[in-house]
Amino acid sequence: MQAAKEKMAKQFQTAAVSVKDPSCLRSFCACSRILIRVVLWLMPILCVPRLQAQDTRNEFWPEFDVYLKLNEKSRLFFLYSATKLDQRATHADGTLGGHLDSYTLPLFGRRLLLHRADAARSKSFMLRAGYLFSRTPSGSTDSFTEHTPTVETHWRFPLPWSMLLTDRNRADFRFVDGDYLPRYRNRLKLERTFKAGRLDLTPYGHAEAFYDWRFDKFHRFRYSAGAEVLLGQHVIFEGYYLRQRDSVSSPQHVNAVGLALQFYFP
Repeated sequence: MQAAKEKMAKQFQTAAVSVKDPSCLRSFCACSRILIRVVLWLMPILCVPRLQAQDTRNEFWPEFDVYLKLNEKSRLFFLYSATKLDQRATHADGTLGGHLDSYTLPLFGRRLLLHRADAARSKSFMLRAGYLFSRTPSGSTDSFTEHTPTVETHWRFPLPWSMLLTDRNRADFRFVDGDYLPRYRNRLKLERTFKAGRLDLTPYGHAEAFYDWRFDKFHRFRYSAGAEVLLGQHVIFEGYYLRQRDSVSSPQHVNAVGLALQFYFP
């Protein structure tokens, strides 16, 4: 018994000495700050009451993208996307779009391992202007037709450890069934590209907020994590999970799984 007490006393003494060590204190403080930031970032997701689970909808978002290079500073971008609900045999809505991308200003800072296919990721700034058309299938109970001219700016910032931060600001000039319903969207995306044999793998995470002038507030928030895989020089496959929280719409919560196939020509 006496030996056990002496051993315990030595352990407490060693711990006390470690706490007094300045390097240990600095490491502890740094880890504490990182943990606090992670908790604050995840707070909107973790603090959702379990009772709201019944107000959640599961969706599948397939997407098909085509990029046509015009010159070293511009390209055309076409997309088709859809929404598949878990309780429906057909798609709930579909979207067709066409855009013009213009980019300039080489990426400042350290050289990053970037997709060879997507030239825009090597630029600090990109301007996108386009048009989106969305509608529901005939006979839908919540039918709508939407015409959306849209303008986006993308600012990219290289970070330590070869990470890339993209700040996207987007204005949607929406006309839904003839009513003008504009909105603003801001998305922050953090990514890093790794070499995986012959493939380039880019895991990422992003958060996006929607501001609607009907409600004069940010009412919709999206949090997503996913990855892109470069297949050859002209094809990218993307998969992700997205969680959406909306304070004014029903359902208030959406769980979405998305798959996208991107083609870059030439």
